[in-house]
Amino acid sequence: MTDWHRPELNDITGTHSFPESWKGMGSDTALVNIWQLRDKYDTLVAWQDGFFLRYYRGHSANRRGYGFPLFGTKEKLGTILGFIKYDSRERNIPLEFCLCDEKQRNVIDEFLNVEWYSEDSDSDYIYKRESLATLAGKKLHRKRNHINGFKKIYPEFEYRTIRSGMERDMIGVAEKWLSEKDKLTDGSELLEFESIKNASANMEALGLIGGVLYVDGIAAAMTMGSAVSENCVDVHFEKAYGEYAANGAFTVINQCFSSSEDVLGFEYINREEDMGIEGLKTAKESYYPAYKLKKYYGVCKC
Repeated sequence: MTDWHRPELNDITGTHSFPESWKGMGSDTALVNIWQLRDKYDTLVAWQDGFFLRYYRGHSANRRGYGFPLFGTKEKLGTILGFIKYDSRERNIPLEFCLCDEKQRNVIDEFLNVEWYSEDSDSDYIYKRESLATLAGKKLHRKRNHINGFKKIYPEFEYRTIRSGMERDMIGVAEKWLSEKDKLTDGSELLEFESIKNASANMEALGLIGGVLYVDGIAAAMTMGSAVSENCVDVHFEKAYGEYAANGAFTVINQCFSSSEDVLGFEYINREEDMGIEGLKTAKESYYPAYKLKKYYGVCKC
């Protein structure tokens, strides 16, 4: 009997290396996201024959079903998809998939007959790390202006890579960000704040990287991310507040993180989806992504 269970720290502790065949870039395949979003998406996971399996019990079709099996070998993908088909029958649930990118969808199509759908708001924004670090070119001149303006207002700022002992500052930034929210309409902001607290308390176990932006010794912004693959890092959190946010702290910490030694070995940075929020979509588009990683959900017609 397969041990389906809520994602636990020991599912991902020490799992910060990737098999050579694993080239994933989707934010939903980041182990940190699987753990930290377990309540939001009512997620179950299981290890089977070297694969890490996910099952999402969300209320909407684009967050319900099996995720693409992770970390096993290409040669055994057909076998594990056969197992997933068997598992759905054993548990008497529809054979559905969600959060699959185009390559993953195509692999599944080799073995199963799935009718696929997609929503643009699910697409991840993927950027060249070098582009975010240098902000070179005419298209990004406004971002350079934001940073120059920040430097004029706050000449004594410093970016520090996260390490043990900085948890209080990271959470402090998130608390101030949360306090500025007029209405917590769906509870998502509070849930994200709790995720930041949990992540801050387990930085080493989760393999998190990131930093805090200080202005005159005051923590003004924070960011945290983790590797999705050997080629891509995912940004899980990025928060700033008050006058610092208004004067360009988000732009500054984005560039500082993208330029830091933590991420120099990565070619791409995933800044996740816009969730259909117009302001967030505009902000993400303003950095001119290399491409948007489309994600699909669907039901097997077998």
